[in-house]
Amino acid sequence: MNCRVSCLLAALACAVVLCAPVMAAASSPAADDTEIRQAHLAWSALETTTDMNTAIAYCGTLYGSDTSNMSRLLAEFQAEEALIPEADTGARIDTLIAMMRNTTGKYRTDTYAVMTRGSGNWDRLALQMSAAKADSPYIPEKKNTYWTVRKESQLEAFDAWVRDGQELINSLNSAGYDTTAAQRALAVVSARRPDLVTALASKTELAVQSVNRQILPLSEEFVLAVAEAQEQVPDSVRLQFFVDQGERAVGLADRVNYDLVPYLVDIGAADPVLTRTKTDLASAGNVLGTGNLGAAKAPFRLVQKDFADLALAYRDVLHSTDLPDGLSEELTTLALRLDDLASQMEAAL
Repeated sequence: MNCRVSCLLAALACAVVLCAPVMAAASSPAADDTEIRQAHLAWSALETTTDMNTAIAYCGTLYGSDTSNMSRLLAEFQAEEALIPEADTGARIDTLIAMMRNTTGKYRTDTYAVMTRGSGNWDRLALQMSAAKADSPYIPEKKNTYWTVRKESQLEAFDAWVRDGQELINSLNSAGYDTTAAQRALAVVSARRPDLVTALASKTELAVQSVNRQILPLSEEFVLAVAEAQEQVPDSVRLQFFVDQGERAVGLADRVNYDLVPYLVDIGAADPVLTRTKTDLASAGNVLGTGNLGAAKAPFRLVQKDFADLALAYRDVLHSTDLPDGLSEELTTLALRLDDLASQMEAAL
């Protein structure tokens, strides 16, 4: 099978397995991305349905062709597509994507057989598929819905991060610590919000990723400024800071794992280590909540090791697999963030 044919079949079979792209800079708090993934899946599924309809129409013109099985698989896919609004949790979306992937995989096989039997022209089919999607009034509507949902969610996450940062500064201030540098660093991050709004309004992944890459080092400067201001802060405040930062890092890791699924059948140690990290982080937070700081040190040491192990697991993924540039950069950023958290915790504990 030549490259042209493979790419065209991939368009028929794999579009709907795409998850929502990584939404925000690594420093932003984890947002509930279920609605984003639903909107993205609805957009991808409609494009796939359009491709499938176009392929059936074209194959129907070929000599001796039988598109009845293609039509049956299209109906099966459309029934699955109708379930998207009901997929209101991450697990349900994952299950639905697996079902759709199975259906489109069968459709790809059947399309190849019909095209081969009828001596179909792959280039002509590709042009017809592109034209059908360009002429559809519904695909732009789904795309706009996705970007509207994503914009609202990412800006909400950004604003929550700034709010959390300000609350932390206020608490340090009330305890008598000098937060001048931290306040200045937070103001620099906050000032990038219009750039993020503009990037999201452009509805292009590259623009959003570019702004996120600019925000990340600025947010890290804020984290560093806060850490410096916290040098003599009571252990309870410092440990709660690690809980909050850990939860955000885990939220980002969840989204990165979703993005890895289309490229890897098995993401290796990253998945079980992430599960262990979540368990240990929850345990550390619970013990901290009792006010027994002596008892809290042990579970926090486990979390510190988890972060280091998780960073190593993601680097193993990077070194063993060719990934798209955007995802590779996100994975590198996540590993660096986890290493930084592990180092901060090691110094504090």
